[in-house]
Amino acid sequence: MTHLKNLKAVLITLFLTGITIVSFAQITAGGRIGANFANLSGKSIQNSSMIVGYNIGGFANYSLEDLITSDFGKIISVQVEFALEQKGATTDYLFYSDSIGSPIYTDTGAKQVSTYMTIPVLAKFTFGDPKALQYFGEAGFYAAALSGLTINGEKWRDDDHNTATDKRKYRDEYSGFDYGFIIGGGASMPFGGRRSPWRAYANLRYAMGFSNIGELKEKTIDIPEGQLEDIKTNTISLLLGVSYSF
Repeated sequence: MTHLKNLKAVLITLFLTGITIVSFAQITAGGRIGANFANLSGKSIQNSSMIVGYNIGGFANYSLEDLITSDFGKIISVQVEFALEQKGATTDYLFYSDSIGSPIYTDTGAKQVSTYMTIPVLAKFTFGDPKALQYFGEAGFYAAALSGLTINGEKWRDDDHNTATDKRKYRDEYSGFDYGFIIGGGASMPFGGRRSPWRAYANLRYAMGFSNIGELKEKTIDIPEGQLEDIKTNTISLLLGVSYSF
């Protein structure tokens, strides 16, 4: 039920934001695809290394030129996005061998992959010739709902290869919500002619999670409590996409 509430909150936020944006002029919308170079940090993470995941999404951008009459209004805009992306890391993963709490078993170099539905809201600053090369910087915040998690490609702990005896899914160890800060930049070029509303762009950004995504629950009694006390996401994204100005 908690997972459904998180998903519902993300979708409602996206819907209401979309209604607000389309009520104005100066709209640019587009899609993108790219790669996440993701890692996890925090005192609960041991021997972590980066993994590569996908990042697929779209955006709507609203220019503030009509609202801000100075030259500053010509370069600033607000961009709202929706993305399906993978985060995580390769880390050491700890278990108690039984519910008593001893001894501890370590799964060394376990690949942990989390799939998130993410909504970033960014301030975007664009410079250059609108009919030629433009470059931009961006900064803002994101909120994300966790939709799935695997460890070494598995959704649950299955030591005896019998799903009827599984203690829990790995998803049950983690909070369904994440939020943080994004900063980045990139460049775009028109295609289809100088008057064409289409542009192609490349974007490099960094997302730093503020929220601890670990969450100790009743079903997680077979892992050390300290393993979930401090886990945060860190992601570098390389994105390529196209946009259309209305």
